[in-house]
Amino acid sequence: MDFDEMLKSWKEQEDKPLYDVNHDLLQLVIRNEQAGMRRALRWDQWTTYIVGTAMTALAGAVLWWFLDHGGAGSYAILAVVGIAAFALWIGALWLSRRRQAERERVFGNTLEEELRRNLSLIDYRLSQVGRWSNLMLWSAPIVAGSVLIFWLILKINDATGFWFNAGFVIFMVGSVAYTTWESSRAAREELLPRRRRLSGLLDTLTSA
Repeated sequence: MDFDEMLKSWKEQEDKPLYDVNHDLLQLVIRNEQAGMRRALRWDQWTTYIVGTAMTALAGAVLWWFLDHGGAGSYAILAVVGIAAFALWIGALWLSRRRQAERERVFGNTLEEELRRNLSLIDYRLSQVGRWSNLMLWSAPIVAGSVLIFWLILKINDATGFWFNAGFVIFMVGSVAYTTWESSRAAREELLPRRRRLSGLLDTLTSA
């Protein structure tokens, strides 16, 4: 039984006393919902760590090339900026996860507290991807770092020119803008109805 089925069962029992509802089963369903959300968050977290580390290593290799060949101080500085951007991306995610974990420690193990913990997780996710501007802000370091590093790689191979550079930047920014907009829209469609359901259920419990 998933959360929607349990909520339907709950509504069908509105004419019965609240204590007739199986609180233990409802709490188990809510915890399963929470576990699913945590798996998604862990997937995002490890994807960020792995991709960010790989891109940082690539930026380090580019930096080494410029330092080894000398005479390209400005390009070496741009490579350092790329490394810093990837490190910022990883560090910002790690710090946000740590702060969210600290917020969740205040919740207990009752049914009401499990609901509040789930709502906290949803609010945390919405703060990241619920708005296009927020998601673009989260994506900015990896976009800036990637553009810099791949442009420097092209520079190493003498494959750059004004129109090529302009097209490359427009393509990168445009594709990221579209994918972040689509991701934000999908996240809202998934999370906002769940947030309303959980809030309604919490109101029912606290007013009983």
